[in-house]
Amino acid sequence: KGKEASKEASKTKADAASLAKEAPPAFGVLSPKQAEERVAKMLPSTLEALAESTSEQEQLILRLMLAYIGEKDDLSWKNAQQSCKDAKKFLGEMLEMEAGKYITKLIMQRMDKILGDAEMELTPESKAYDLALLLEASRREWKKSLPPEEKVKPKEPEVPPEWPVKIGFKELKQRLDEAAAWEKTALVVCCGHAKEADTYFTYSGYSQIDAKWVLGQTMIKKEVSVEDMQEELRKRVVGALKHGLPVHVAMSNTAVAFKKTFCREDKFPLCFFKDKEFKGDPAAPKEERPYFSMVTKEDLADWPGNIGHMKEGYRMVVTTDFDVESAKEFLPDALPHFEDMAIIEIEPASFK
Repeated sequence: KGKEASKEASKTKADAASLAKEAPPAFGVLSPKQAEERVAKMLPSTLEALAESTSEQEQLILRLMLAYIGEKDDLSWKNAQQSCKDAKKFLGEMLEMEAGKYITKLIMQRMDKILGDAEMELTPESKAYDLALLLEASRREWKKSLPPEEKVKPKEPEVPPEWPVKIGFKELKQRLDEAAAWEKTALVVCCGHAKEADTYFTYSGYSQIDAKWVLGQTMIKKEVSVEDMQEELRKRVVGALKHGLPVHVAMSNTAVAFKKTFCREDKFPLCFFKDKEFKGDPAAPKEERPYFSMVTKEDLADWPGNIGHMKEGYRMVVTTDFDVESAKEFLPDALPHFEDMAIIEIEPASFK
């Protein structure tokens, strides 16, 4: 066994040495398979050294590599560092992608989000250069495989849609997705048809917070204290975060005072009602993201997958039975961040 290990180590070092002697190829030259062959020859120690990199470009490449292998919950530099320290596993996960064979549209979207307007601009001297070659080649090949109509897709608009917007009921899912894409909390104004809309959200798998029930239990029947209700609301939201479920706050025909009565920073924070602020920066450690203020040690004990990280699929939507005029009159004092919500009014006749 000792001789076999020694032979393997010698072979690995020989591969790395031969790779170092080759003239480094430029971006756009190698196929994904050729680029992956170079990564297969990398020494684990090279990745381990990259864990200490202070280069923004190298950190960018390693975060992109996290997205490449399918990581979706934590694409931060801190998580990339941890992966580099477990270098053999990280390299193995890269090679399991079979030269980008398993890249999906979601993976590409995550990489695009990390890149933003930046470019991969490493020099061949960088320890991360071969990783960048693999990413570039795999992304290039994936884009080639798109149907013609998707290859020439127009660039997404730079500015969000204008809200309020008036729609037919059948357009609701599309408009909710649009609001979520712009990291907006949607306020669905149902104009007397909240019951039908609420039924839609129930059948769509949303975890519901019923404002009427909250009001009845605490202020009318007085069976639950405000403090206990805050804990109940915390548990419902954390359950949704754990399992990637969307949350639906059903206001019905009420203006329950969530802002003044039920919001509390460590239980049910004000920013819960502002999607972008609540989720925080996906590249930041989970402890620095606002949603994590709701999470307890007990919650982490049975957290599935990447512990403490918000699962994909979470979003928050509010419905009201009011019309737009009444919503603007009564809800700003009831709902935190009302002014930042994407108001989607449903045409009453479209419910039929």
